[in-house]
Amino acid sequence: MTRRVVPLLVALVLLLGSLASAQEPIVLRLFSYVDVAMYEHIQEAINEFQSLYPHIRVVHETVSGSGAALYPDALRTALLSGDPPDVFFMWGGTIAEPYMRAGQVRDLKEYYDKYNWHDRFIPWAVQATQYQGVTYGAPVLVQGIAYWYRKDIFDRYGLTVPTSYAEMEQLAARLSNQNIHALSLGGRFGWHTMRFTEYLLEHTAGPELHDALNRLEARWDDPAVVEAYNLLKKWVDNQWLVPNFLNVVPDDARWPVYRGQAAMDPEGPWFERTLISDEMQGPHWDFFMPPTDHEPLRYSAFIEQLMIPVASRHPDEAALFIDFITSPETLRKYPQIFNTPATVGVTPDPELLPLSYKFQVILETSMATYTITDQALEKELMDTFFAIQDGIIAGRYTPEEGAREMQAAVERWKAEH
Repeated sequence: MTRRVVPLLVALVLLLGSLASAQEPIVLRLFSYVDVAMYEHIQEAINEFQSLYPHIRVVHETVSGSGAALYPDALRTALLSGDPPDVFFMWGGTIAEPYMRAGQVRDLKEYYDKYNWHDRFIPWAVQATQYQGVTYGAPVLVQGIAYWYRKDIFDRYGLTVPTSYAEMEQLAARLSNQNIHALSLGGRFGWHTMRFTEYLLEHTAGPELHDALNRLEARWDDPAVVEAYNLLKKWVDNQWLVPNFLNVVPDDARWPVYRGQAAMDPEGPWFERTLISDEMQGPHWDFFMPPTDHEPLRYSAFIEQLMIPVASRHPDEAALFIDFITSPETLRKYPQIFNTPATVGVTPDPELLPLSYKFQVILETSMATYTITDQALEKELMDTFFAIQDGIIAGRYTPEEGAREMQAAVERWKAEH
């Protein structure tokens, strides 16, 4: 009797243990830099994903508000901690390349084949996720920087969208005569100011030299760089930029524009949703790509992507989540997740979001672009880039000194790499 009971008890314990294990959900950790509003929108999609796949629970951790200034360091710490996320948001270019070079992220070819992502995403966006021919990411957003402006202010003073850099300065001067600053920037972290500095570089250097500078194939003490820094100083000295902005967080740069104290803000296609969230939307808004005096007219652009660490405990489930959240069905059901998605054929509603739709058309047709600077330069060099532009604004560097210091930083970086 006893001999029969023991095996039965052992079998029962094993069965119960197996059932308990089967009921324990896989915890899929998602790491991102999204803000509070986007976090909530993504959570709506996560809730549906979890209802479709009840054996998976997605935990979304975010480092919001700092952009590329702090998030990469937080991610690097997470990847080296021994307990990395299973999937994470990332930009492209040199911000993502260190993880690729270090072998910390997976080649996603098997998932591109499995889920047919080759046909899902805008081709140039996929190319932006690649490094040395290997595709490491799934693009979720295509983005660009334009100058959003108050049409009512322009109309009130008989102003028109500039078609040359000289007209940009004329516009700024005419606004200044009305005690209105041309442009509002948030200087903390450096990247919002960078959007204006890189525009000046595109104007003074032109496309060929600008690209060569970003590839470190040209010298940063070139006269064109000095000229760009001189123009930056000119805009500061003339108060065409809202004064004392170096300690302003980027999210607060829009408030002088809302109040009519400034006319423009360099932002991306997400800005229309920001206007709605702030209850500031209306027909008095539009955007334009700033004139550079070069053909083709290029604007700053970048992608955002999802990547899977090599050390992810659940790479297949991470890929399943990527497939779900980038599918046309999910994006149409939850249109607020990604404003200008990299998924082919998914656009903002032109009736509800006419400016976002207009921007998406530009992005999908791959109009001439240059890589946004903080995805073109290595992080160590970006830290120097930020410090120099801030130093010129604060008067700690002359334009010539700033250009020489940037070149010295490039030479040090090359010597160490």
